[in-house]
Amino acid sequence: MKPFSSLFTRILLWFFMNMALVAAALLVFFAFQSQVDLHAVFGHQTSDRLRVAGRLISHDLNHTPASQWPDVLARHGALNQVDFVLVFANGSRFSAKDLAIPDEVLQKVAASNRVMPAPARGLLLESHHDSDEEREEHHDDDTEELPDSRVLHTHHEREDRPYQRLMIHTKNPSLYWAGIPIPVSQDSMRPPANAMLLAVSDSVTGNGFFFDPLPWMIVAIAVIAISVLLWVPLVRNITGPLTRMTRAAEEVAKGRLDVRINEPRTDEIGRLASAINHMTSRLGGYVKGQKRFLGDVAHELGSPIARIQLGLGILEQRLEGDNRARAIDVLEDVAHMSNLVHELLSFSRAEMNPARIRLESTELLPLVQGAVQREGAPGAEIVVQIESGITVVAAPSLLTRAIANLVRNSVRYTGKAGPIYITAERKNDAVTFEIKDSGPGVPEELMERIFEPFFRTEPSRDRDTGGVGLGLAIVKTCVEACKGTVSARNMKPAGFAVSITLKAGNPHPEFC
Repeated sequence: MKPFSSLFTRILLWFFMNMALVAAALLVFFAFQSQVDLHAVFGHQTSDRLRVAGRLISHDLNHTPASQWPDVLARHGALNQVDFVLVFANGSRFSAKDLAIPDEVLQKVAASNRVMPAPARGLLLESHHDSDEEREEHHDDDTEELPDSRVLHTHHEREDRPYQRLMIHTKNPSLYWAGIPIPVSQDSMRPPANAMLLAVSDSVTGNGFFFDPLPWMIVAIAVIAISVLLWVPLVRNITGPLTRMTRAAEEVAKGRLDVRINEPRTDEIGRLASAINHMTSRLGGYVKGQKRFLGDVAHELGSPIARIQLGLGILEQRLEGDNRARAIDVLEDVAHMSNLVHELLSFSRAEMNPARIRLESTELLPLVQGAVQREGAPGAEIVVQIESGITVVAAPSLLTRAIANLVRNSVRYTGKAGPIYITAERKNDAVTFEIKDSGPGVPEELMERIFEPFFRTEPSRDRDTGGVGLGLAIVKTCVEACKGTVSARNMKPAGFAVSITLKAGNPHPEFC
């Protein structure tokens, strides 16, 4: 067997391909997300959004009187779907809503304010004046009050300073807090004060402000979808043939030894299909040879047994007393042997050449009446409940033989114990024929074997009990030759029922 035709190798190869796909998807994702930090992915997303929002809010606050700051925070909060709170180092705060800030958050804010660098004053004051003269005047004042290094700070230089981010989750109620420092001046004549801008939300994602789960969900769904598209054909390529082989094995178990599996593969599944085909072919050959042998033996025994019966009949007429009784006893044994040969011939004829059996639309009631007339016995009550006009698709001779065997068995095992009911009912395109008796039934552990050739529920095989174990086997063979099914069941509290299901008849004959 070639290495790459092995099922194990192919599954292993597909596994590594799937792993490579996942790795490639992750590499592509992180390549297009330059801000992503594997150690703090969501923290960086929050910081980036806070930084942008902080700049906009700082700009609006510095151009708005302090009395209107809650409105500014409310407007930006509605835009970003979070609540903003501005907290100064001296403890003063501004917010659009009356939010109680937990002590844990206040402690973090105080710690951040202590290490937060003082904002540059020059550019902040510059934004409050329109005329060049005013900007120059305030610029001169600033240079007198502040060191030169404070005046030379630019907006871009402050961006390079490290930000003291806050990421806190508090309980009772469950809220998520994220904070970033911004320069805010409550008075244009005063230097900007350190303030912490807090974003508050009851959602871990902050309604998309803290981090947006959509890209992660898209990547995850894409990976799963592509993995499914890769793995489903492989799994179906394995389970499909196994399912077909399971069905074929079930058909073989039912006695259909002509089943073949067409799997042109070179892996383990293909080898298994070939092994099953070889097994069914060998079994079919064995069974066919056995049936041919039984038919040949029965045919060869027919003429000698007939001659023996004829000779014993003539001899019986000439004997008297004990000798005549012995001759009669031998005649009964020969009659039992003749019955066995007849059953063997019937069984072999039903099995041989099923492809040449002609199926035609046949009325059921006349066949049943003929079988009851031939197989009925004195004292046996047989009730036929079949409507005239019910037809089935079958070979009349085979169906008659099957019905006759069922009636014979019911009469033999029921006797005078109760009536025998024969019914037929059409449902859709099928007709179910059933014969029910009041006999002892069959032990449940033997139900699966009653249609096997030469199987008998009684351990003895004398002529008093009758039968050779071929009656139900002949029934099954005849019914299956007519494209039907047969089943048996015990009835409660006593009795035995055999059901035959055939295709409903139509005016046109069918050939198989």
